[in-house]
Amino acid sequence: MAAQILRYADLEHQLGMNRITIWRRTKNDPTFPRPIRLGGGRTAAVGFLAAEVEAWIEQQAIARVTSEF
Repeated sequence: MAAQILRYADLEHQLGMNRITIWRRTKNDPTFPRPIRLGGGRTAAVGFLAAEVEAWIEQQAIARVTSEF
């Protein structure tokens, strides 16, 4: 089974964050999923593994629930 890759536009829609907020999270939040390069070179397109994004969302929900008690 192939891994599903989310591009920035997909991630923006799924998380309700804009591109710059996502970029800041990748730089400043060690728990946020890391982008992967989809080609060679420094300017290659990047994507995010859908499974890692889903796991991050679940962690955020768990953290919210546990901090409320």
